[in-house]
Amino acid sequence: MYTLGMDIGGTFTDFTLVDRGSGTVTTDKEPTTPSNPAEGALTGARRLLGDTGVAFGDLETVIHGTTLVSNTLIEGTGATTGLLTTRGVRDVLRLRRGSRYDMFDWEMSYPDPLVPRQRRLELDERLADDGSVVEPLDENQIRERVRTLVEDHGVESVAVSLLHAYESDRHERRVADVIAEEYPDLNVSLSSRVAPVIREYERTSTVAINAYVAPVVADYLGYLRSELRAAGFEGDVYMMTSSGGVVDVATATAEPIRLVESGPAAGVLASRIFAGAHGHDDVFTFDMGGTTAKGSVVEDGAVRMKYATDVARVHRFKEGSGYDLVSPHIDLTEIGAGGGSVASVSDVGLVEVGPESAGSDPGPVCYNQGGERPTVTDASLLLGYLDPETFYGGRMDLAADRTREVFRDSLAEPLGVSVTEAAWRVFEVVNENMATAFRRYAASRGIDTRGLSMTALGGAGPSHAFRVARKLGIEEVVCPRGAGVGSAIGLIEAPRMYEASSTSQAVLSTLSAEALREQFAALREEAAGVLDRADIDPADAETSLGLDMRHVDQGHEIKVGLGDCDVADVTPDVVREAFERTYEETFNRETLEFPVEVLTYRLELSEGERDDGTARLATPDGDSGGPTTRDVYFGPDHGEVATAVHRWDDLDAGATVEGPVVVEADQTTVVADPDATVTVTDDFDLTIQL
Repeated sequence: MYTLGMDIGGTFTDFTLVDRGSGTVTTDKEPTTPSNPAEGALTGARRLLGDTGVAFGDLETVIHGTTLVSNTLIEGTGATTGLLTTRGVRDVLRLRRGSRYDMFDWEMSYPDPLVPRQRRLELDERLADDGSVVEPLDENQIRERVRTLVEDHGVESVAVSLLHAYESDRHERRVADVIAEEYPDLNVSLSSRVAPVIREYERTSTVAINAYVAPVVADYLGYLRSELRAAGFEGDVYMMTSSGGVVDVATATAEPIRLVESGPAAGVLASRIFAGAHGHDDVFTFDMGGTTAKGSVVEDGAVRMKYATDVARVHRFKEGSGYDLVSPHIDLTEIGAGGGSVASVSDVGLVEVGPESAGSDPGPVCYNQGGERPTVTDASLLLGYLDPETFYGGRMDLAADRTREVFRDSLAEPLGVSVTEAAWRVFEVVNENMATAFRRYAASRGIDTRGLSMTALGGAGPSHAFRVARKLGIEEVVCPRGAGVGSAIGLIEAPRMYEASSTSQAVLSTLSAEALREQFAALREEAAGVLDRADIDPADAETSLGLDMRHVDQGHEIKVGLGDCDVADVTPDVVREAFERTYEETFNRETLEFPVEVLTYRLELSEGERDDGTARLATPDGDSGGPTTRDVYFGPDHGEVATAVHRWDDLDAGATVEGPVVVEADQTTVVADPDATVTVTDDFDLTIQL
């Protein structure tokens, strides 16, 4: 049987087809179709299966990563959404936290709330912070409010966020029941289900996001599944989540917020797998596609996790300027630097690159699809890094002459330099932008990139890695075979996994072992239901426990992992020891002589390690001929150099090639300058020594 991975990016959709019997992988790319991303995904899937002689009926599993949720938020194309909340907190979405994401911008702004004030209605109910009822629900009022939302405001989806619902969901569940009686087909998202965690603003913002995108995701997945079924597919569809695991369609439809960073998460997961295969437990992951570049750090073989972020930012790459979201996701940074990033000359005569992207429509000038503005991919072509005849496996003839004209008119003449120098400046500016963002990301987490290795993924990553790595003080870059579709490879290696969480605030000294275990047992039951729907026996799943803890009256909590501790073994002493250890690691000091409290419980349930090994591309046949030579520009220090150009499939395992060298594959190109050395590993991956 076969597994198909499909990852939709801003410019290309990547595919990975795995024969689970042999472990052999076949890869491909297809231009993304922005108007309906599923169309490009289905077109590429049909071509890949046709080329390999595999029928849709032979597929056991389809695993899908998508930018649908983030794009819906950015473009403002979600459902008309209403909010039911407790009287007195109607305006929490507008008031936010009152903090500033930029201390020096006096005109800073935030995105308008997804639910405008006229569609935020209050209910006369109240729970205390221990979950007890202060004021009961009025069911007639619920019916009146929801009728107003539907009949007067035309809402398609309703978010419910009642005060202290993280402690007790009784009121929210009853609101959902009443809505179902009145409007059975109306989408309803409950904060106690989507984000049962403390802090009213973050919880309300999260459930509003979920309600806003849920109908769009439901329609999209319904269309995708129906088209797959019509083609003969009878297996299961799974969705990649932001936390590095996959879930079934039912879970993804109910909690689409878990899909916000699905593609980038798959890339980090793939980087961890490839780095581990080369014996690297500490690695910087670099994934550059057509629209964005992503960076993250793997430490001791484990990805870093976060539980809060913001999306659809007013300033796309300025943290805090978007909608706040509470959901587990891999910790990474993203910058508007991709092959399609647009280059221009500023008012003061400097080259600027991004964050605007030409995307797949119209794409870079060299694609000859109507693009009129110079991009990073165009610069790579003019520098000699890309071959106009073999790019994208020869399926796209690059318009070199037209690209040169645009660069001359838009950049070279205004700058008073040659076309080649203008292209180098674009190339260097985007590399410096990425290195600066990655350096800031690493430093903010106390990480020194020097001494790390790097994995380079994405269609553009391997051609930029040699410059970005040098700027970060990294001396070795691993370019895995199949790097151009790295995220799609990450999809098919991702475990079926779900993390459940809930807040129950209490001082640790007041909690018994039984009380702690009851909290985790409830979370395990929730996660087990998700894995059961994904055809994983919860009894065979691996469990990971964690807590959000702090000293009483501290403003922020820390994430405390309980390691391999089983639910049955959790005690207050075990928790206290874990807190003290984590506190000292985080702050480099012992805990205070002050009470400690538990806020949020977290439990992750995941399928165990696969026993069929990491899927790998088939051994290359090396029959496309020997290397060629072309002139390639490596900056003013080296100038234009006659450079050996190899097809990746022609290289022999164990071979070493002195730079400068260009290595071409159908989905990506590896570039190394004259000061680098490229080695071919036994698995036909490439390592660049800088």
